[in-house]
Amino acid sequence: MDGVLIASTMFHSQAFAQILAPLGIAEFSYPRFAGWRTPDVFRIIFAEAGLSMTDDEIDECSKRKRARSRELLEGQSQLFEECAPLVRKLSARYPMALASSGSRLSVETFLEKSGLLGTFQAVVSGDDVTRAKPDPEIFARAIAGLQLAPRQCVVVEDAAAGIQAACAAGAIACGFGQGAQAVLTQAGARCVIGSLDELPVFLENLHLS
Repeated sequence: MDGVLIASTMFHSQAFAQILAPLGIAEFSYPRFAGWRTPDVFRIIFAEAGLSMTDDEIDECSKRKRARSRELLEGQSQLFEECAPLVRKLSARYPMALASSGSRLSVETFLEKSGLLGTFQAVVSGDDVTRAKPDPEIFARAIAGLQLAPRQCVVVEDAAAGIQAACAAGAIACGFGQGAQAVLTQAGARCVIGSLDELPVFLENLHLS
């Protein structure tokens, strides 16, 4: 979802930075943690900064970060222009799942605002799994929801951790993003596309239908 269907990366980065700054953490690189669940990001950052935080404190920071992200996104159309039409076109031919490390609320909000509610046969959020990417759990659950074999599935991901998770789940990994080809290819992506409009051609060449 984030980074593939909606251009939310900048807002997530800002939200993290605004929560961390009052705690004395000024240096934060969001790309390193793209695709991670929010509590896991805070847990690593606090450990590296030498801060001893309880699980309750990490949960509170996570809630504040999610709320701030929603505030930054509120009222702005961050949906990639080709997203909704392409998803509807592909869903007429392929069974589709949405697997996001975002919270269930974030995923439900996206589906409602994008008009894509009911388009995906399986929806898995970060709240539905116990292990974060690069663990394959989230994609394994999505694939099970589609009742397909992993080798029949393509995962589109913009983060290295997501590509690794897709490969570990036994699916074909397709990277997404401008200027990220080397990183995503190294992580295991079969190919890297710069626009969602390139996805149908990639799928056609795989003969998955």
